Amino acid sequence: MVDVHLLLKNLHVVENDLEKLKNASSQGELIDNIKAFRHNTNELLNQSAKRQQELDPQLRDDLAAARAVLKKHSTILLKASKVYVRHPELAAVKANRDYVLKQVCGAVNTINGVAQGGVTQPSSCPYDGPRELAAALDEFDDHTAMEPLAYNEVHTRPSLEERLESIISGAALMADSSCTRGERRERIDAECNAVRRALQNLLSEYMSNMGNMGRKTRDLRRQLRKAVVDHNCLLLISFHIW
Repeated sequence: MVDVHLLLKNLHVVENDLEKLKNASSQGELIDNIKAFRHNTNELLNQSAKRQQELDPQLRDDLAAARAVLKKHSTILLKASKVYVRHPELAAVKANRDYVLKQVCGAVNTINGVAQGGVTQPSSCPYDGPRELAAALDEFDDHTAMEPLAYNEVHTRPSLEERLESIISGAALMADSSCTRGERRERIDAECNAVRRALQNLLSEYMSNMGNMGRKTRDLRRQLRKAVVDHNCLLLISFHIW
């Protein structure tokens, strides 16, 4: 009973940490919250592992699955939260952060219920994954369709790569769901890698076009400078003749 009490006490601390992560509005605030969340989550995982050994097989499996989800998706949540704090105006980034948050909340709720005897609580983080991810992909497509000359290697590439990785993180979470069939999971993973390659090819093509354009403009500048020299020479000749 003492162990269960300590576990539940730490679980409520983790719930408070999740709320702070969700509401963080600056990188500094987020980093502080991340440190606390990591420490308290590790404590919760260790305490729930001890509790797991005391349960019947079914509850033991439920708790083991919840612990695995919490361990894996906590890392993804930290990454998604960092991206969201940098780009809170992007709907796709928020959707992905919320989706990951739902998975972590669900795992914490399961641990809470199993630790108290097997009664799980519904997740308090509603999120329609497929719909939001579809919208995020549409928005991503809109941002990749640009004029080659509008591409900026310093700003555009990191932004697009960050958007895509955010979407892929959400897709990976859906693939890991128990509702997703094995062959579908493999297909999602393969398509995610294909999209990554396609983006890199597209960005390379943009850079190639910009390189060609840069060479052409340099050639034009060179010819214009020569024309200026010709023009000045002609003026000097005309002056001496006059």
